[in-house]
Amino acid sequence: MAVKTGDRIAVHYTGWLENGEKFDSSAGQDTFKFEVGAGMVIRGFDEAVVGMEIGEKKKVTLSPEEAYGPKSDRNIFDVDKNMFPEGAQIVKGAVFEMHSGHGEIIPVTIIDVREKEVILDANHPLAGQTLIFEIELIETGVELPEYAHHHDGCCCGEGDCEEEECEEEEENCGCGCGCNSKK
Repeated sequence: MAVKTGDRIAVHYTGWLENGEKFDSSAGQDTFKFEVGAGMVIRGFDEAVVGMEIGEKKKVTLSPEEAYGPKSDRNIFDVDKNMFPEGAQIVKGAVFEMHSGHGEIIPVTIIDVREKEVILDANHPLAGQTLIFEIELIETGVELPEYAHHHDGCCCGEGDCEEEECEEEEENCGCGCGCNSKK
């Protein structure tokens, strides 16, 4: 039976960058479980599993638009150095966590340190990257883990906002992911 939108499935996957560097894999771990079409994974991954059958393997190449989107200059900003905790290592490349207004944790990377301010990049680390995935469908009709039960209103699968927040926003779904289109 072929996978369709709404199915709850379990897959194994490996993801590579275009240069061949592996950035993620479920190999040697539990299967990755999600609901197809619910916005729980990046759009291209979601679309890739539709039509697959149990035991089938598929290799797909996803453009940045199908994955984590292009890098956005609006996700690069500066903050006052005194916003960092005392003793923090404020160096280029260091990663810190910020909290959105919705309680979401957003990793930010220091891209420049100046005399009084620090330049941060809140783009997803894989934004702007073409991604290659090998996906194997293991099972359908699975029970989803508790952490996977969030709304399906965000087109990119990021965030944890309420459905009505997404509907209220004109240009942004409201979850802090930076997307500007709705499902």
